Amino acid sequence: MAPLRLVLAAALALFMHAAAAQAPAAGETDPDTFFKGRMGGTFGKNIIEVMPSARRVAVAAFRVAFVTDNSVSAQVRGSYLPGRDTSGASSSLYVALKGVDPRTMQAIADKAYADLLVQLAASGREVVPQSEMSEFFASVNATPSDAARPYSKAHNGQTASFFSPTGMPLLFTHFDGGWGDRGAFDLNNYRRLEEYSFKWKAAVIAPLLVVNFARMSTSGNQSGLMSRTAETGAELSMSVAALQSLYSRADEFRNGMAMGGDGGGFSLAVPIASPLPFGTMEKTAQENNTAVKGIFDVLGKAAGLANAGGSARSSSRYVAETSDTAYAAAAQDALHRMSTTLAGWFKKYPPAN
Repeated sequence: MAPLRLVLAAALALFMHAAAAQAPAAGETDPDTFFKGRMGGTFGKNIIEVMPSARRVAVAAFRVAFVTDNSVSAQVRGSYLPGRDTSGASSSLYVALKGVDPRTMQAIADKAYADLLVQLAASGREVVPQSEMSEFFASVNATPSDAARPYSKAHNGQTASFFSPTGMPLLFTHFDGGWGDRGAFDLNNYRRLEEYSFKWKAAVIAPLLVVNFARMSTSGNQSGLMSRTAETGAELSMSVAALQSLYSRADEFRNGMAMGGDGGGFSLAVPIASPLPFGTMEKTAQENNTAVKGIFDVLGKAAGLANAGGSARSSSRYVAETSDTAYAAAAQDALHRMSTTLAGWFKKYPPAN
């Protein structure tokens, strides 16, 4: 049997052009359908209203979180209703990524950052180059991480490995929530972003992008009065599944705080996916109590006991197998689509004359 990487390479050669032609690029769609932004403390004022004030843009932090493990669950809560089986049910599903070296992820992050700078420049903005950020990098509290042992975090049923571009420290602020390592009162990195926004005379953005290899589904948490079954599912699909970023432009910075300007954040409203194939998904384990529950339910019914078998339970484990080459092609495609769409958002609201 041919090695998996050869099979994947052949599949890519056969389908890459056709898939790309069939799937419209995200940038061809109105970017307002993908990105949403709000200003802080302004009761719903949208970032698009202040984007024209930023002729210069600095991408001072850039974090790519590559999801390596996905899990999802569903539950039906037991409840009583005469004549209806309301014993409850639960389902869980776990998918792990296999076949990607951390050095490949680092290379993907490097290319994604460079691509975003090019796309922003093409949108009409002057982009602050990374070469001008050395002083800023020295002032922040960085999170220890490198390609050999990247920072990893579990959050909302996912585990991800984080990479920043080569030469740029991995840093988080309190805006990053559960993915980061900074508490609500750890404001140094946030203040430094504001400070250097003023020094660079630029709007500062700090995207955190979540690249996921699987699309997970769940029937959710329901009452036994509404549903009998708990269902979970997964399919391979490479996407930038989430993006969140600070947006800050300081007119002045004194006494450790930004004065004037704009401050808020923006996020990705819907995932941006790549149509490229990149692997296969194989089941490695499965457990369910359907047979045992059925036997006990029958025995219990004969004895006048309802739902003697208890709740229905199932769990499945899968492995998504890929190769560095195939994974990189799909991930880079999704990230490029994200960059062109984000740059399209900035282009739609150009700098004021």
